[in-house]
Amino acid sequence: MSMHSPPFNAKRNTMKGLLLSIAALIYLLPATAQRDTVKQLKTFEVQSRKPLVTRKADRYIVNIENSELSTGLNGLEVLQKSPGLWVSPEGKIQITGGQGVMVMVNDVVQRMSGAELADFLRSLRSEDILKIEVLPNPPAEYEAASAGGIVHIVLKRGRQQGISGNLGVQYRQQDDQPLYSVGGSIDYKMKHWYAFGSYNVVRDRSRYKGSVDTDYPDGTHFASSNSRVNNNTRQQYRGGLVFDFSDNQSVTVQHNGNANRFVQDFYANILYDDITGASHTAWRRRPTMNSTTATYVWNIDSLGSSFKVIADYARQEKAETNTLHSEYSDAAKSGGLRTTTPGNTEIISTQADYTKALNTKSLVRTGAKYVRTNRENSILAEDAIGDGWIKDDGRSNEFAYREDLLMFYGTYEMAVRNTSIKGGLRGEQTYASGHSITTGQTIRRQYFGLFPSVFINHTMDDNSLHLNYSRRVGRPAFNDLNPYRLQINDFEILTGNPDLQPQYTHNVQAGYAWKNSFTADVYFKYTRDYIAQTATTLPDNIIEYKSKNYPGAKEWGLSVDAPITISPNVRLSNGLILYHNTADFDTYKISRTAISLKLMQSVKWPKVADFDMYTEFSSRYRSENSLQYAVFFTDIGATRMFWKGKLRLRVAATDIFNTFREKTLTEYAGTRILFYQKRPTRTGTATLVWNFSAGKTFAKKKIDANNTEEKGRM
Repeated sequence: MSMHSPPFNAKRNTMKGLLLSIAALIYLLPATAQRDTVKQLKTFEVQSRKPLVTRKADRYIVNIENSELSTGLNGLEVLQKSPGLWVSPEGKIQITGGQGVMVMVNDVVQRMSGAELADFLRSLRSEDILKIEVLPNPPAEYEAASAGGIVHIVLKRGRQQGISGNLGVQYRQQDDQPLYSVGGSIDYKMKHWYAFGSYNVVRDRSRYKGSVDTDYPDGTHFASSNSRVNNNTRQQYRGGLVFDFSDNQSVTVQHNGNANRFVQDFYANILYDDITGASHTAWRRRPTMNSTTATYVWNIDSLGSSFKVIADYARQEKAETNTLHSEYSDAAKSGGLRTTTPGNTEIISTQADYTKALNTKSLVRTGAKYVRTNRENSILAEDAIGDGWIKDDGRSNEFAYREDLLMFYGTYEMAVRNTSIKGGLRGEQTYASGHSITTGQTIRRQYFGLFPSVFINHTMDDNSLHLNYSRRVGRPAFNDLNPYRLQINDFEILTGNPDLQPQYTHNVQAGYAWKNSFTADVYFKYTRDYIAQTATTLPDNIIEYKSKNYPGAKEWGLSVDAPITISPNVRLSNGLILYHNTADFDTYKISRTAISLKLMQSVKWPKVADFDMYTEFSSRYRSENSLQYAVFFTDIGATRMFWKGKLRLRVAATDIFNTFREKTLTEYAGTRILFYQKRPTRTGTATLVWNFSAGKTFAKKKIDANNTEEKGRM
């Protein structure tokens, strides 16, 4: 190690420690002895780094602002590198091993499919994220459809009288294709009024390469070599207005939205036994989503009693067209397919929550909520005939769906010496109906569920023990209930299932926290009527993907989070999850043990830069009836501040060894499918962010919204 490295210069550290001691001594002098020297305190600046992770009884909080995760990343990358969270190659987010999480942004639950949610999170900027709250086992206040836990992304809001905000630009080289983005946010506060807004646009061009090899039970072999060209634009915006009637009452109106445009082309060279061919698929999508929320909050007393009313309206619209042209050496197999799948979903919800603090050690919470969801979508399937297109009535479909949810909850919390206990009960009544306009098929369903939860936490100085239990529900995604038949290409079909039933999960978790830092947890989950999308082989060797209910699934695991501070300028964040899951798929059972590891190292070199390195390894694991192969990658970055922190420059390189690959093996009933894809994961990025402000500090506003579990099911 160089003797000139500033972080380890012994003399400099000694002098810095002496100055800090003098500052502390002056601060602690009696007020009467300081009257003539109060102004001198301003000459001492004591800096400290906020812990990356802080913990509470039912959650832990990742403090993104001013951390190594605060610049140059998109929202999905921030989650991937946050302690205790795991993001799969396709964008599925997990806290523990198997089940995906519910994602909230500023108290709005994002009701989208996995791919749509990943695209939305990529449109967020790390510069706009204040913190991430992670609830592995949510209590009764939260909707029961969160068996995999909740990840709540809290975006920044201004904290000073006057104007504050930031502007940023980013450029990323992805092999021979670029990504660039421009965005900013602004906050303005004047007396009782507070306004906020942000906008971000991303232009993302990239090329993927991959292959698919399929062996069928009759000995037939299919192989394709694929390339994918992406030209995507993502836009995300938000704005709102807050008015404080008094110090205890306020009303908020806010609007959040995103508008994306995805232009993607797939090219494939195909070998089907002795038949050769080539195909081109043009996939065009324009999804948009907007939500408007009005909130009234009354903080009744200083003990924590409060009353809150939230009303919310959200609408999602999607225009989508998939056009396939294929030519084979056997002319009978050549042809063209075009599928147009427009759709829209609207959600209207309202809720009221009341919290009564009985004393300083106990409180009661109760609330009620109503949600209505209306969804319409259609499939127009057409075959290429000559120079035109002819509708295929057998593959076309129009479907309308409506769902009404009535929900209520009650919880009681109390503290007895060093032990806190929280018990809750949630009830949810579901009314659902679906109607296929094309076939006349109707679905009508209603069911009621009770969802208890118990949380116990015992503290011992800086250490604590915790134990919790909850029952949760997973409702079928809206698309999966549609009795449609979507031909993806010549060899794959996606089919809906109107017979799907909700799945129910029991979660038990116990853990130990040492010095409010190191944590180790064990957990067990049992899911009845497990929902999984599996693949089967139809006649003519067509692969059908369809979601079904299966008897059950079990999972147990161990998760460890071990942050280590080597010095004030050097710290490590280590994470591990080891889990074993089994799932019963009618006539067979699948089980596997998997492990994931992550390590983040950050080094602060004063007056030079902040350096960081992130490494992640995930072993093979089972996802439904497919085997996902191991993933390993390493990212590095450096951040430099200018103009007293107002200007921030970050340069970074991802997957520096170019080891990140996606590989999946699916085997069932004599069929074997091997999928491989390589994205341009080794990239170089430069990000420049300017922070501006003018005014005095004021208290942060908590702005609530009410969109519930339904948005994830969009």
